Amino acid sequence: MVKSADKLVGKKVIVVGGTSGIGFGAAQAYIDAGANVVVVSSNEGRVNDAVKRLNSPNVSGAVGNVREEESFIELLKGFAPVDHIVFSGVDTIIRGKLEDLDLDEAKHLFGVKFWGAVIIGKAVKKYDIIKPGGSLTLTSGTAALKPGKGASTGGALNGGVIVLTKGLAGDLSDKKIRVNVVTPGLVQSELWGKMGKTEEEIKSMVENTSLPVGFVATPDDIAEAYLYLAKADYATGTSIEIV
Repeated sequence: MVKSADKLVGKKVIVVGGTSGIGFGAAQAYIDAGANVVVVSSNEGRVNDAVKRLNSPNVSGAVGNVREEESFIELLKGFAPVDHIVFSGVDTIIRGKLEDLDLDEAKHLFGVKFWGAVIIGKAVKKYDIIKPGGSLTLTSGTAALKPGKGASTGGALNGGVIVLTKGLAGDLSDKKIRVNVVTPGLVQSELWGKMGKTEEEIKSMVENTSLPVGFVATPDDIAEAYLYLAKADYATGTSIEIV
């Protein structure tokens, strides 16, 4: 039996959304664990920058947009067979007053995060993209568990990803492919600046956290969950909640 520490050595991993935030942290963690990683984003500049920052002979990049089904599936087929796929495809969230909700923006995010996950699942089911014994890991968020004010739509999106995970676990079981989801809470990332938070507000949020662990997670902290789900041969249909 392969030791847990060596399970990812030499494995081929695609990280969709691996150019920033949690996805970038996951890509770095897989590289550190000895895997060969392909980071995918719809923006060529971000792909090139991520590959440069990861600075490893075991990383490469590719440009692909999950909203363009045919071309994205062809991209995945071009890398097949792989051992694991991680999908962390958005770097913003739907949050704010319901009466001010921008439906076009919300639909766009659903198109990326939810329908993008469906497209990847569909491709993996239809084609031999992931090897038997491999895994697909999606990304949700704790707004699915406790939306709170201003997060009803974003919570519904994340809740949909969790339900989708459980369904895909059944759909892909015949191919011996596991499907799981990481459900993180508060994370230090570029997200908060994109949400309009100032550096002072972000600093205050981080320093005055009431989280039981006493600090706000970085993408590197969240990345541990992705490593576990890739190595955990007995886990499928599972949501790892990091609150």
